[in-house]
Amino acid sequence: MEWLPFAAFWLLFLAIALIELLLPIHRKTIEAKGRLFTNFGLGAANFAIATFLPLSTILAAQWAGDESIGLLNLVAMPATLAFALTIALRSLAAYALHRLEHKVPLLWRLHQIHHCDTAIDLSTSFRNHPVTPLVQAVILASVAVLLGLSVPALIVYEVMSIGLVLLTHANLHLGRAEPYLRWLIVTPQMHHVHHSALQRETDSNFGDVLSVWDRLFGTYCARSVEEVRAMRIGLGESHDRGAGNLIHQLKLPLLGSTAGGAAVPAPPPSARAQGGG
Repeated sequence: MEWLPFAAFWLLFLAIALIELLLPIHRKTIEAKGRLFTNFGLGAANFAIATFLPLSTILAAQWAGDESIGLLNLVAMPATLAFALTIALRSLAAYALHRLEHKVPLLWRLHQIHHCDTAIDLSTSFRNHPVTPLVQAVILASVAVLLGLSVPALIVYEVMSIGLVLLTHANLHLGRAEPYLRWLIVTPQMHHVHHSALQRETDSNFGDVLSVWDRLFGTYCARSVEEVRAMRIGLGESHDRGAGNLIHQLKLPLLGSTAGGAAVPAPPPSARAQGGG
């Protein structure tokens, strides 16, 4: 039965891919040559690393529970409260880490590969430097231990997170339901704003599951579907030229300059493109 999660993931992927074709946000896109090969190549590398070096917030939380380590394990409370707090705290941790990835130069060097994509669709969800999930796993597993997060709640959250990572990157228009859904969860239209080439839009909408943290901390940015369709996706000309080159994307965190010769931003916003679509 170990194959069930794997099968469920790909069934969800195929279902979203089909709907993406039928109900797109972006009807005409300009894609870098080699883009899909690069996205799926990076995805394959990430899957391989996850297979051979599994780092799990769930296993970390299980260990913390067994050892009675972590805040929620030290405070007596009903299981339902621990469940709700875990969902909220795990979501907040993801939001905070994502903001750090945009502010800390070393983290940005890795995270920029995700933003170099010149279009956004389901394949973009795979586009991460192979080191990125390792860094994220170590940080989030440490959070799970320090906070003593609930294992059942983490299982629910991680499943939701995987599904929403696929959904929010999909070129999928949710229609009239979208404005209502984004009061609770991150939607594709909301997350696509985060992939805009405009700095003020790139540095917004950091949430992965719940939209509340962006609203609470002032990083929420609403755009109509027409405005999203008109956006330029990516980080600008110097990045765009190497966006479809898998080897270049793998080496990008180590380079002192981008493909176009511009300095790698430190912090990143200073060197990002300011032109929109």
